[in-house]
This record gives sequence, structure tokens and C-alpha cells, in this order.
Amino acid sequence: MEESFRRSIRKMTGASIRLNACPNRSSMVAELSQSMMVTWSIALFEHLDAMLNNLDPSVGNSEQISFSETAWKLADTSFPQIAEAANKLYDEFRAKWMQRFSTDEVLRLLLEGGDFIHHDEEKGWALTVKNNKQDINAFYSATIHLLVSDAEPLFVRMHGRVMQLQEKLCKYWHSESAVDAVSKLLPCLESSLRDKENAMITSLRSSLNVLAKKHFALAFTGKGPQRYYRSAASCARNVGRFWNPHYAYENGFLAFTDEFCDYARDLTLYIIDWYHDKWSVFLRGFSRGQLNLFETTASAEAKN
Repeated sequence: MEESFRRSIRKMTGASIRLNACPNRSSMVAELSQSMMVTWSIALFEHLDAMLNNLDPSVGNSEQISFSETAWKLADTSFPQIAEAANKLYDEFRAKWMQRFSTDEVLRLLLEGGDFIHHDEEKGWALTVKNNKQDINAFYSATIHLLVSDAEPLFVRMHGRVMQLQEKLCKYWHSESAVDAVSKLLPCLESSLRDKENAMITSLRSSLNVLAKKHFALAFTGKGPQRYYRSAASCARNVGRFWNPHYAYENGFLAFTDEFCDYARDLTLYIIDWYHDKWSVFLRGFSRGQLNLFETTASAEAKN
């Protein structure tokens, strides 16, 4: 995980991601086995049994098993291209929404929203959003929800490109290397984890809206007297001071937008890199010398 992604998570959640330096191997293998689809698990065991019952050399004289040169080259060139395209699209996305949340636009949203701000002849202008779920949800729907709703299709679009590439990689990989029981082990393992992958992507996609809502609500959970401002524009600039504590941005919505765009971009790039790493592992296959990893004591004795 890139440091930039960890930083954007910290900004959106207020918590740091701590990585386990020494993961427990047994726990990881157990979790992996539980993540596999049952039908593919059965197929995997069948291929293992077939391999162990036929100890003669397989896959011709090739030293590398389950290696596809065509798929490897395609993955090596295509994933960086998708990442480059994602960066370009998110640059355009950020520029568009930084403009849409200019102070003039925020003021327009507040005034057209009906009762988000009010004017007192003696005290001035004040935000009327209270620390309750109904008010916060209504204000979120009228403002930041527009940003998040626009980001989700972009996320889906880039993930769709990754899925299209994955199908091409599978086609070349299966046709070039999956020719017998032993060479079908890795393709079978990869297929068995697809449901788990899809669930992971769905969860990460939903995090765009979930984290945005939580981060948005934090700006309105404080207790204290209502603050008034001399002008409606001044009130608009100070909405969401929680997101802009050092006045680095002209208004709080610009600060929120910048942080959210960082998270959305880094999340998308993380997924692209994850799939790149996944296919770098699978497509390299394994060497014939590693076949003894699948042998049991009984099969080793039979071989001798």
C-alpha cells in the first residue's frame, strides 16, 4: 500500500492503517481456503489427485508450468496504461469539482437549499444545520452527495477496464498453459477466489459513500453557541471549518473535495495495482522443481 493512500485514509477516517510486519502463515492459509468457492475447491482437489496419481513428467519438457508469455507481456504493459488513464480522469474530476465548490457556488447551494442558512437583522448570517441525523443527511444530499455520486461511475469505469483485461489474460493463460492436471492448479485456484475478489471490490466501492458521510458529519457534531457572520459569503466560507482548520482553502467544501478526490484516486489506483500484483504472481507460474511441494509422504515413497 502506497504511503499516499495511507495518508488519504488517515485524512478521511482520522485513523492510521497499521500493517502486520509478520503475518501468521497458518491463519493466512486458513483464510485463503475459506475464501475459495466450493465447486472450484473440489476441482482443485481433483487436479491434485490426478497429478499425484500420475508421477510421470507432464507438460512436455517445459521447466516453467502455468506460464503464459503472451499474457505476461499483456499484463506488464496494460496495467500501467490503465493506471495512467485513471490518473488523467481523476485530475479532470478534481478540477471540475474544485470549480463547482467555489465559494460563490457554495453560497448559491446554501441559499437555494431553502433553510440551510438564515439572516438575523441584528446578529447576521448563520448556518441552520443542527447536530441531528435528519439535518445532516439533508445537507449532505444537497452538497457532497453530488460529488460522491459523480465519483462512483468513474470508479466503476476503471474497474471495468481491469475486468476486461483480466478476461483477456485468462483467455491467453488458459489456452497456452492449462494443458493437464498440474498446469491447471493455478488457473483453478485463481478462479476459486473470484467471488471473494468481487465482494472486496463491492465493499471498497461502498466505502466512497460511507467514509464521505462519516467525514461530512464530523463537521456538525460539535457543541457550542451558534456562530454568526456579517455576510452570507462569509458564512459560506466558514461552513465545515472542521475540514479546513488552517484556512488553507477558500472554504471548507474545497478542503473536503480535495481530500475526497485523493481518497477516490488512491483507492482506484490501489485496486489496479492489486490486480497487477495478482497477475504477476499467477502468470509467472512455477518451476518443475517446486512440484514436490504437493507431494505427501506416501506419494514420495511410491516415487522412490
